[in-house]
Amino acid sequence: MPNLFAGQMDFVFFVYGLAFFLLGAACLTLRAEAFPRLPWGWLAAFAFSHGAADWLDLAVLTLGPGPALVAVKTAVMVSSFLFLLEFARRGLGRSGARGGLAWGVLSLVLFALVVVAGVRGGMPWVDVAARYLLALPAGLLAGVAIYRRIPSSRAGTRPWLVALAAVMMAYAVLAGAITPAADLLPARWPNQQNFLALTGIPIQVPRALAAVAMAIAMWVGSQVPGVRARNEEVPFHYALGLTAAMLVIVPGGWGFTDALADHALDDVAAGAGDQAHALARIVDQEMARASQAAQLLAGDDAVRELARNPGGLELEKANEVLDQVAIAFRLEAAYLLDTSGTVVASSNRNAPESFVAKNYAFRPYFRTAMDGRTGSQVALGVTSRRLGHYASMPVRGAHGQVGLVVALKSSLPPLAGIARQRGDLMLLTPRGVVLDATDPDSHLHSLWPLSEQEARALIDSRQLGPGPFPPLLPARPVEGQVVAWRGRDALFVSAPLALDGWSMAVLAPLAEARAHRLFGIGATLVLSLLAIGFYILLYGHESYELRLGALMAQLRDQAHTDPLTRLANRGWFEENFERELAKAERLNRPLALVMFDVDHFKAVNDRFGHQTGDRVLIALSARASQTLRNYDLLGRWGGEEFVALLPETDLAHATGIAERLREEIAALDLPGIGQVSCSFGVAERRDGEDPDGLLNRADAALYQAKDAGRNQVQSV
Repeated sequence: MPNLFAGQMDFVFFVYGLAFFLLGAACLTLRAEAFPRLPWGWLAAFAFSHGAADWLDLAVLTLGPGPALVAVKTAVMVSSFLFLLEFARRGLGRSGARGGLAWGVLSLVLFALVVVAGVRGGMPWVDVAARYLLALPAGLLAGVAIYRRIPSSRAGTRPWLVALAAVMMAYAVLAGAITPAADLLPARWPNQQNFLALTGIPIQVPRALAAVAMAIAMWVGSQVPGVRARNEEVPFHYALGLTAAMLVIVPGGWGFTDALADHALDDVAAGAGDQAHALARIVDQEMARASQAAQLLAGDDAVRELARNPGGLELEKANEVLDQVAIAFRLEAAYLLDTSGTVVASSNRNAPESFVAKNYAFRPYFRTAMDGRTGSQVALGVTSRRLGHYASMPVRGAHGQVGLVVALKSSLPPLAGIARQRGDLMLLTPRGVVLDATDPDSHLHSLWPLSEQEARALIDSRQLGPGPFPPLLPARPVEGQVVAWRGRDALFVSAPLALDGWSMAVLAPLAEARAHRLFGIGATLVLSLLAIGFYILLYGHESYELRLGALMAQLRDQAHTDPLTRLANRGWFEENFERELAKAERLNRPLALVMFDVDHFKAVNDRFGHQTGDRVLIALSARASQTLRNYDLLGRWGGEEFVALLPETDLAHATGIAERLREEIAALDLPGIGQVSCSFGVAERRDGEDPDGLLNRADAALYQAKDAGRNQVQSV
């Protein structure tokens, strides 16, 4: 599992921040009807600012922990937790004067404690303290605030509110209790590093999943049956579109980023490999030159004569030859050792660090030459304490046995003088001890840990100094491995030397690969923000259109409908009456008009009150609407008076309809009142008659019904 995230932490931080931007988008586009009375704007402020803080973490990871960048990141993160705390305060209903003051004092005290922690321990302590003192309580209280809204919410949304509250509390623990490692006592064990070691998953992954889960709960919870209004159904397809876009953009961006980084990594590896091999060739050539000089010196007559006849004159001649060879081949020293390993002649015989009379029998190059073979060794000088290459050759005596050993010490090209644009260069022994490096602090360290036996053997050999060779890396790297080197990622590349087991290593910085990854992540970030921005804009536009349409429909309803009875009002009835009368006149079709009012309605109002009178009108209107045909138009003419327009109906049929309507109304049993009755007047249009004429005749018939004793139908 850790391998899945190795080298991918920058993209993990990107996805982490993106998850909170999705949560913010869900808050901004949430239907208030689904989850009422919660301050979603403050939760959106938390989500967007926290996502920005996560992306600033990505910048710190990529560009390095600059003080200014870390300070800005920390400030944005602390602000996000304060926004979450404000969401919890308002969600719990603590917005009154007394409650607001108490919460303000509490927030100020907690923030002051975070500042004190920062003064004491710097930015790492601010991060930890803000999580313990702000994120943890704010997240838990936010979960409580959401949970308390469950009883007052619609039944369909309640399971989603439960899920939202539970995930919010889980996030509070993940964000507030599992902090970066710091010297602050609580952060020494329950921290992000230990969480990664225990689970193999960076803590940012479950936090991002929590943010996505909250967004899903909010989106889906507002779409359950019984929650959506009819005029709010369309915009949800934008949320589905955003989800589909994220499913394409994020994996695609991940692949694109990895492809760019792999290409850049190949370039870094090729460049570092070229440099390592070039340096290895230079060192090999220097060692080969010293070996050739040793071979020439071993064949010199004066040296061979000294091997046969050790003594005064031959020693002087040999010293002269050693001087000439040291100058010609630019050697640090050229010297001769007897069979006991003691130096008998040397080009540095007059120098303070003279080798003469020193015994080097422990040197591998001496033992190899005594065995009759050419010796080659890189080691620290016992006398000079300087790194050098030692080349040796046996010199045969009079009877063919080894009489002397020729040894030449040459200086290797100092790596500290080589340009560092390709990273840290180092000369490694077979066991990984650094004998030379562009960084002097690496000298005589081991690149990877040595066992006790290996370290003791090296110390006892006296070839590399007294030890203890502390390691620079936690484990031995393999060729092409990315390792953490001095706080940054670096690529390990090596080239072998001709000297068996020795190598030239390069730890190349991955700034170029990081730049390519940053470009890929940046492109993915821009596409993601565009998708989220389009979602919010499109959702807002369509929601506005829907609200505008609903408002227009409401205004039309108010313009055409009587507010009490929900029947057509007088203006709308007159408009339709004129149109239907003109149509009937043009087509020569019958059209009837019925006018009726409630008998003794003033007495009802006087005895039972106007509210009871309103209930009578409402009940009467409902029964009349049920009795008339679908294409008939029923309206309230004024007060307790009503009018019905009956298209395609002659006087006889209209009178029958009015009679049935009278019976239905008379049969109504109104609670607390009993029965009421209505009087009806019916008239049929005549050719060439205008609307007023037909209305006047129906009204006259209505008065005839009243004069005749009420609760009856009269027609003209």
